[in-house]
Amino acid sequence: MNQHAIKHGTYQKVAVETASQGKLIVMLFNGAVQRTKQAERLLAEGGRPGEIHNNLIRAQDIVAELRSALDLSQGEVAHNMNRIYKYIHDQLIQANLRKDPAIMAECIEHLEALRDTWQEVHELQLQQSFVAAPSAPRAPRTPHVQTLDLQG
Repeated sequence: MNQHAIKHGTYQKVAVETASQGKLIVMLFNGAVQRTKQAERLLAEGGRPGEIHNNLIRAQDIVAELRSALDLSQGEVAHNMNRIYKYIHDQLIQANLRKDPAIMAECIEHLEALRDTWQEVHELQLQQSFVAAPSAPRAPRTPHVQTLDLQG
């Protein structure tokens, strides 16, 4: 492994470990989009079924991670998100089995829409935290983040 790769991996690990929950969700969506787009590019180039498969498996794993993080006791929204994540996960499986670029494109569209929504939510949360009274004490945050390898 070269020095650049080591520095990038270290930076990415720190970024993941220190990210807020909203930012981490956006990062996960970015990883799923990136992996699905890579599979789509490889397919368009005409080959490397093993790499296509691996990229789609990683995207599936990310969506499964997002799904497993849902707190279904939180009501209808959580259940709706669960159904959406399940649908995307199932479509990624079909895209992988069929090596179908149309299904990959649909998954990318859904993943990007969800990512953009989470990004907006994250930005709103940041804005609200800056509007809060500066004298109000905040409870210390306990990090609850698993290290995720979004690249490999």
